[in-house]
Amino acid sequence: MLKTGSIILSIWSGLNGLLAALILTTLVIFNADSPLLVMVFEKPEIAGLDARVIASLNTLTILYNSCSVMVSVLVWAMIRKNLLAGQKWAFWLLLFVIGFIEVLAFVASAEVGHARWQVNVLLSCLYVVGAGITGYALFK
Repeated sequence: MLKTGSIILSIWSGLNGLLAALILTTLVIFNADSPLLVMVFEKPEIAGLDARVIASLNTLTILYNSCSVMVSVLVWAMIRKNLLAGQKWAFWLLLFVIGFIEVLAFVASAEVGHARWQVNVLLSCLYVVGAGITGYALFK
């Protein structure tokens, strides 16, 4: 069961990192604007935004997603090296780190009308199921 839970948490890590990397790629390499612009604003509203507002949103999107990619890599490494070895401290650390991210993803998206609720629900379900199975395997 420990392996099953670890695989599910690894899927969380992979999806989270992949989505963040795709967003980073579009902003940094293809010079696109933050996807939040089109999720939150209508086209006439975007046209009326000051360029500094758009630049600020792009900057925050790059900052968040670069951190998200790195957290995903670190979480994946910790799952593969420590959690699969049955180290309980790794479980508690991952429980806190991923849980903190998932809770704040819902808090942050509330400010923009839960624009990415589908992604938040999918990732949260993977986290809860993976952590539940892993915790059960470690502490039974």
